Amino acid sequence: MGVLETIYIVCLACGVLYALAVLLFGHADWMSHHHAHLPVLQPILLVSGATAFGAAGYLLGRFTSLSDLVVVGLAVLIGIGLAVASYFLWVQPMSRAENSTGYTMSQLVGKLGEVCTTIPANGLGEVLVKMVSGTTFHMAASLDGEQIRQGSRVVVVEVRDHVLHVTGFPHDDAKKEEE
Repeated sequence: MGVLETIYIVCLACGVLYALAVLLFGHADWMSHHHAHLPVLQPILLVSGATAFGAAGYLLGRFTSLSDLVVVGLAVLIGIGLAVASYFLWVQPMSRAENSTGYTMSQLVGKLGEVCTTIPANGLGEVLVKMVSGTTFHMAASLDGEQIRQGSRVVVVEVRDHVLHVTGFPHDDAKKEEE
């Protein structure tokens, strides 16, 4: 077995092992470079390109009479071609699909809500907050220690122990003064 054939088999075997590891253990994030934002550095592209390079090189070297230089060149082109195809078929569509409609409690800070159940000065009420994922109801307490009536608009200032600490929305005060 020649050096090139060994390189091809190693590339192919590493790609297959990587695919099995991802299949068994989930998405392997160890090769991803989120800070670089270069699509070329996506793990699926690197592995699919290397695997295609190994498979093409091995098959072309083994079953054709092409020279080693031509086989290497074709294997590189096939590897790059499959990596580019992988980008447009998997990476790009999946990057758009990974947007979630879920949220964390900390993302509620700064959101506007409406009081559904009056919030007493030193107790809990309920606030309705509209999010991308829909309308949600949360326990709420007054940040200022003042009662906030049902129907009032509020701003979420902070979240502690899954309780929204809210204050009255300033524009509602101006609206009440006009009435």
